[in-house]
Amino acid sequence: MCTVVVSIAPDSDWPVVFFGLRDESPDRPWDEPGAWWPELGDRVTGVHDREAGGAWLAVATRPSRASVVLNRHEEPPAPEGGWATRGSLPLRAAADGALPVGPQRTRTFNLLTADRGGATHSIWDGTATRSARLDPGVHMLTHAAPDDRSVPRVDRWLPRFRDVAPPSGPLASAAAADADGGGDWAPWLDLIRESSALAADDDDALIRSDLVDGKLFSSLSLSAVAVSATSVAHRHIRLDGAPSVTEALARR
Repeated sequence: MCTVVVSIAPDSDWPVVFFGLRDESPDRPWDEPGAWWPELGDRVTGVHDREAGGAWLAVATRPSRASVVLNRHEEPPAPEGGWATRGSLPLRAAADGALPVGPQRTRTFNLLTADRGGATHSIWDGTATRSARLDPGVHMLTHAAPDDRSVPRVDRWLPRFRDVAPPSGPLASAAAADADGGGDWAPWLDLIRESSALAADDDDALIRSDLVDGKLFSSLSLSAVAVSATSVAHRHIRLDGAPSVTEALARR
């Protein structure tokens, strides 16, 4: 399932930086970031899910926001009329700052929403929807609560991410990241590269493949996002079809 690492430094020029590793079925069609939603205009861009029409991750300008959704494991009963797509959540949060409230018609989720003031974590676990600001520092999100050390990859990698300097702004380009080590993203990128040496089915792996209810989910892309008071930067790197993370960086 998806993994997000986020650094929150409210007094910095870029108060929120994060990367998101997107895990999805390789058979589910999707498009790289673009303004795929005409009704939202060109200020909202995101990773487009062709099947349901939403976004796994979306960013917006004027004002600067970014939001990404992760699946949880609870299985509440289907609502009358069927499920709504979780992909609508990042779009609403990025476009309007709208956080989920009350009972949801989607399957369960964790939602990270970043703005110039910090980042908010929202949860729908099938019984209640709650939102809370994350404290300054480095956090790791998966299918469970933020920083939940019972999740093997969180237990292994969260202390490592907290032990290195977080990025202080945008990733300039994927090609530059490979050429010069990634600038101040290098410590985080090095940990991602280190993790990629693990088997994809290792519980500790960040770059991973999982069978969920008999269906394969794999890490298909990496998004590096930075949010400031006046700008938002989203660098997207496809991982599917690349023989390694290093090769994926070099291809951009």
